[in-house]
Amino acid sequence: MLTIRRIPDLNDQDMMGDAFAERIRECVLELLIARGPGRTICVSEAAQTLATRSGYHWHDLMRPVRTISAQLADSGTIEALQQEEIVDIRVARGPVRLRLRALPGQRSALPGQRSAEVG
Repeated sequence: MLTIRRIPDLNDQDMMGDAFAERIRECVLELLIARGPGRTICVSEAAQTLATRSGYHWHDLMRPVRTISAQLADSGTIEALQQEEIVDIRVARGPVRLRLRALPGQRSALPGQRSAEVG
Protein backbone atom coordinates (compact mmCIF):
# COMPACT_ATOMS: atom_id res chain seq x y z
CA MET A 1 0.00 0.00 0.00
CA LEU A 2 1.25 3.47 -0.95
CA THR A 3 1.87 5.76 2.00
CA ILE A 4 1.68 9.48 1.36
CA ARG A 5 3.64 11.69 3.71
CA ARG A 6 2.33 15.06 4.73
CA ILE A 7 4.77 17.94 4.49
CA PRO A 8 5.35 19.66 7.83
CA ASP A 9 3.54 22.96 8.31
CA LEU A 10 6.45 25.24 7.47
CA ASN A 11 6.31 28.96 7.02
CA ASP A 12 8.12 30.57 4.08
CA GLN A 13 11.18 31.53 6.17
CA ASP A 14 11.77 27.89 7.14
CA MET A 15 11.84 26.83 3.48
CA MET A 16 14.46 29.32 2.25
CA GLY A 17 17.88 27.74 2.87
CA ASP A 18 16.57 24.22 3.11
CA ALA A 19 17.78 21.29 1.02
CA PHE A 20 14.13 20.66 0.16
CA ALA A 21 13.91 24.17 -1.31
CA GLU A 22 16.84 23.28 -3.56
CA ARG A 23 15.00 20.13 -4.68
CA ILE A 24 12.03 22.32 -5.61
CA ARG A 25 14.27 24.72 -7.58
CA GLU A 26 15.88 21.83 -9.43
CA CYS A 27 12.50 20.26 -10.22
CA VAL A 28 11.01 23.50 -11.60
CA LEU A 29 14.05 24.22 -13.77
CA GLU A 30 14.31 20.62 -14.95
CA LEU A 31 10.68 20.63 -16.09
CA LEU A 32 11.05 23.98 -17.85
CA ILE A 33 14.20 22.91 -19.69
CA ALA A 34 12.56 19.62 -20.70
CA ARG A 35 9.47 21.47 -21.95
CA GLY A 36 11.59 23.59 -24.29
CA PRO A 37 12.22 27.18 -25.29
CA GLY A 38 9.35 29.59 -24.75
CA ARG A 39 7.10 26.86 -23.29
CA THR A 40 5.44 26.90 -19.88
CA ILE A 41 4.60 24.56 -17.04
CA CYS A 42 1.89 24.81 -14.42
CA VAL A 43 2.92 25.14 -10.79
CA SER A 44 0.86 22.02 -10.10
CA GLU A 45 2.98 20.04 -12.59
CA ALA A 46 6.07 20.80 -10.53
CA ALA A 47 4.23 19.91 -7.31
CA GLN A 48 3.01 16.62 -8.77
CA THR A 49 6.45 15.69 -10.10
CA LEU A 50 8.05 16.52 -6.77
CA ALA A 51 5.35 14.52 -4.96
CA THR A 52 6.18 11.37 -6.90
CA ARG A 53 9.85 11.82 -6.01
CA SER A 54 9.40 12.72 -2.35
CA GLY A 55 6.32 10.85 -1.21
CA TYR A 56 4.48 14.00 -0.12
CA HIS A 57 0.94 14.75 -1.28
CA TRP A 58 1.16 17.19 -4.19
CA HIS A 59 -1.45 19.58 -2.76
CA ASP A 60 0.81 20.06 0.26
CA LEU A 61 3.64 21.08 -2.05
CA MET A 62 1.78 23.84 -3.89
CA ARG A 63 2.67 26.64 -1.46
CA PRO A 64 6.37 25.68 -1.22
CA VAL A 65 6.58 25.42 -5.04
CA ARG A 66 4.97 28.86 -5.41
CA THR A 67 7.34 30.30 -2.78
CA ILE A 68 10.44 28.96 -4.51
CA SER A 69 9.06 29.98 -7.91
CA ALA A 70 8.70 33.54 -6.56
CA GLN A 71 12.38 33.46 -5.59
CA LEU A 72 13.32 32.24 -9.06
CA ALA A 73 11.23 35.05 -10.57
CA ASP A 74 12.87 37.61 -8.27
CA SER A 75 16.29 36.42 -9.44
CA GLY A 76 15.24 36.82 -13.09
CA THR A 77 15.49 33.12 -13.88
CA ILE A 78 11.79 32.52 -14.59
CA GLU A 79 8.57 34.44 -15.17
CA ALA A 80 5.12 33.71 -13.73
CA LEU A 81 2.20 34.18 -16.11
CA GLN A 82 -1.57 34.32 -16.06
CA GLN A 83 -3.43 34.69 -19.34
CA GLU A 84 -0.07 35.31 -21.05
CA GLU A 85 0.69 38.34 -18.82
CA ILE A 86 3.62 38.40 -16.39
CA VAL A 87 2.34 38.51 -12.80
CA ASP A 88 3.71 38.53 -9.27
CA ILE A 89 3.16 34.94 -8.17
CA ARG A 90 2.89 36.08 -4.53
CA VAL A 91 -0.35 37.95 -5.18
CA ALA A 92 -1.74 36.11 -8.20
CA ARG A 93 -4.87 34.08 -7.52
CA GLY A 94 -5.66 30.92 -9.42
CA PRO A 95 -3.57 28.96 -11.90
CA VAL A 96 -0.14 30.36 -12.70
CA ARG A 97 2.18 29.13 -15.43
CA LEU A 98 5.96 29.38 -15.31
CA ARG A 99 8.50 29.85 -18.09
CA LEU A 100 12.21 30.49 -18.32
CA ARG A 101 12.88 34.20 -18.65
CA ALA A 102 13.85 35.20 -22.15
CA LEU A 103 17.23 36.82 -22.67
CA PRO A 104 17.36 39.88 -24.93
CA GLY A 105 16.92 38.71 -28.51
CA GLN A 106 15.94 35.18 -27.48
CA ARG A 107 12.71 33.29 -26.85
CA SER A 108 14.15 31.30 -23.96
CA ALA A 109 16.82 31.53 -21.29
CA LEU A 110 18.21 28.07 -21.95
CA PRO A 111 21.95 28.26 -21.36
CA GLY A 112 24.11 26.86 -24.11
CA GLN A 113 21.24 26.39 -26.54
CA ARG A 114 20.86 28.61 -29.52
CA SER A 115 17.41 30.18 -29.58
CA ALA A 116 15.59 31.80 -32.45
CA GLU A 117 15.81 35.56 -32.67
CA VAL A 118 12.69 37.45 -31.69
CA GLY A 119 11.58 39.37 -34.69
